[in-house]
Amino acid sequence: MPINRKSHRLIGFFCFITFFVICQDQELADSLIYLYNSKSYQDNELVLLRRIAESESNPARTLEFAELLIDKASKDSLFEFLNSGYLQKGNALLKQGNNILALESYFNGLNYANRLGDEIGIGSMMIVIAGTYSAMENSNVAQSYYNKGIQILRKSNDSLKIGSALLNAGDEYFNMGILDSALIFTRESAIIFKKIKSPIGQAYGLGNLGMIYAEQENDILAEININKAINILEKLEDYYPISVYLTFMADIYFRKNDLTTAFNYALRSLELAKKHGLKDQIGDANLKLAELHEQTGDLESSYKYYKEHIVYRDSVKNVEAVQQMADQRTDYEVSQKQIEVDLLDQRRKNQRNIAIGSAIALFLIGLLTVGLFRRNRFIRKTRARSFGQPSSQYSARGNSCRIKGEWYSEGQKIRFSNRSVHRL
Repeated sequence: MPINRKSHRLIGFFCFITFFVICQDQELADSLIYLYNSKSYQDNELVLLRRIAESESNPARTLEFAELLIDKASKDSLFEFLNSGYLQKGNALLKQGNNILALESYFNGLNYANRLGDEIGIGSMMIVIAGTYSAMENSNVAQSYYNKGIQILRKSNDSLKIGSALLNAGDEYFNMGILDSALIFTRESAIIFKKIKSPIGQAYGLGNLGMIYAEQENDILAEININKAINILEKLEDYYPISVYLTFMADIYFRKNDLTTAFNYALRSLELAKKHGLKDQIGDANLKLAELHEQTGDLESSYKYYKEHIVYRDSVKNVEAVQQMADQRTDYEVSQKQIEVDLLDQRRKNQRNIAIGSAIALFLIGLLTVGLFRRNRFIRKTRARSFGQPSSQYSARGNSCRIKGEWYSEGQKIRFSNRSVHRL
């Protein structure tokens, strides 16, 4: 029986969102929640809330603490904590099958990553957005965001995020049926996770390699890798991938004609998904059981499980949801373009204002220069008149002077003065 790759599109994606900042660790989450409720912590409250949301494996509780983190961070516009809060909220919503709300939350997180200028945060957010579109089986958009995210993350030195991004790319190639590329990317990610000693990374790497081997019908390697992955994930209490891997184990044992074991694995997957409210995997497990019953000729049971599969499939993957998410993407890209246009317009206005201001300043400086020049010239002339010339003008004619437009000698001048006195 061929494996339905499309029903497992989220497996690599959940690897990424699980350890976006730190690995999920339920024991750590429980201790942190106890510390928070006791009010005896000394750390910053927002830091503690972020650690709880990141380490909690139960999506309902992750959502609770993520929303609490967003609420408190919003009061002081703390972009770093808002970015983390929206990421973890999106993770929780996606695990619950609320893809539209998850995508909205991720785009909010991407907005804050852009405002922070956080390149790693931007690249990481693009990967989780790509995973959401992949879950909705929109491979074109998913590949676009995967390529952008990986390109950004490869420039960083964050091995954990690079490894998880590569694992996601491998998962997308797996979903598209390009198994050779899927194997290359998944092996590279597995090497990185082993090098940095990340338990959850190694678990997802082993599990995804197992899925690829199962698709290639290399059942021995598939079973070895998947069982190793499940053992690690059970200790970490990360149940979504376990539920996915169990359906692959059902396929492996069906090919071995061990129908009892195949049904047991499929039923175990369904029970685990129902217990933890994993809508997407509830639908997938029902589909697997429907396929198994169909292969054995039990059409009544097959129809029953298939109807359940349709109910959950339509609640998670429907045309309206795809359209709404496409609108979300379009709105975001339009808003980004508008921001760029606004910044360009503002830059042009600033340049114009600077040019006008400079021209006015130069004009005023010119006026001031002319005024100072004229003032200095006036002062020089005034001083020349006051100190450089007598009241009567003497010419080069020696002792002659000019009175009433006529020139007189010294003696004439005296006589003229005497006559004037006599008349008086």
